[in-house]
Amino acid sequence: MAHERESETSPTVERSTDLDMGVDELWRLISTAEGWCGWLVDDADIDVSVGSSGTASDAGIRRDLRIDHVNEGRRVDFVWWERDEPATKSFVQLEIIELPTGGSRLNVTERLVAASATTASSIDAWWQVRFVSLWLLALHSTVMA
Repeated sequence: MAHERESETSPTVERSTDLDMGVDELWRLISTAEGWCGWLVDDADIDVSVGSSGTASDAGIRRDLRIDHVNEGRRVDFVWWERDEPATKSFVQLEIIELPTGGSRLNVTERLVAASATTASSIDAWWQVRFVSLWLLALHSTVMA
């Protein structure tokens, strides 16, 4: 129940991007630590399976994380927070949608538990940078095909 109350009052960042990349290829990028290192974070030590705990770091910020839900080929939900800063906790959902054009869409939702609108704006900008990394991977994939 507390989880539901948090979602009603917590700032939420939502982004999506369409990619010229197949669902299977995008799934590898959101369902493995190696995939995360290609676009989401600088370093990840996690087995992306339900109940797994691990760490990730990006731009010198180290986060602890836990995988809450995996829908094979479609969605990964996790919670992460800056190490020693539990107030930075947020819930993230990465969801893949297959497009009729043969590409895929990645929907990202990050619900920030104890954050201000300013923090949400900075998280939104962070996701924009992550999407640029993802677009570059998709472009490289297309060129290599």
